[in-house]
Amino acid sequence: MKIMSILLDFTIKDWLIVITSFILILCILEIRKLKKSIAQEIHKRILPQLTLEFVFDVNTADAGFYLKNDSFFIARGIQIEDVALTLDDFGYKSDLILKFEDIDSIKPQEKAKLKFKVFDKNQTFLPEITERIIPHLSEIPFKVKVWYSNIENLKSYVVFFKKGKKICIESIKSCQ
Repeated sequence: MKIMSILLDFTIKDWLIVITSFILILCILEIRKLKKSIAQEIHKRILPQLTLEFVFDVNTADAGFYLKNDSFFIARGIQIEDVALTLDDFGYKSDLILKFEDIDSIKPQEKAKLKFKVFDKNQTFLPEITERIIPHLSEIPFKVKVWYSNIENLKSYVVFFKKGKKICIESIKSCQ
């Protein structure tokens, strides 16, 4: 009852102050949300844009995986998660793991050939399969997750997926 009597005693001027204060608080909250959104967009714009290329023609010395930095910013601390895949060679299925070497950095517009080794599911290194696996990879689908950071040490990752002979970006995520 006491609150009701106080509210009923408000004048138009008091009500205008309350409404204006409420609108001001809403505006401040919206401005904070927009500032956060702008900061995220700025970070996205300074992230290196990586692309993955796969040259499967073993008749050339260029056969293999290439990571290219298509942006104007250096990509640092590049780590590629292990890729688990199943090869089906004339009905004989093999579960294999591709383990990629880390890359210190890739400069803007630079392309780096990825070095990898093939292991079986028991983590046994398979050197003869490592040398001959490229043509077998041209037909099977798989995903590759690449972690990297920019010059400000903002970590991100990109997930590539291979379907047929084409590699596309599935997602890019910034980890702030």
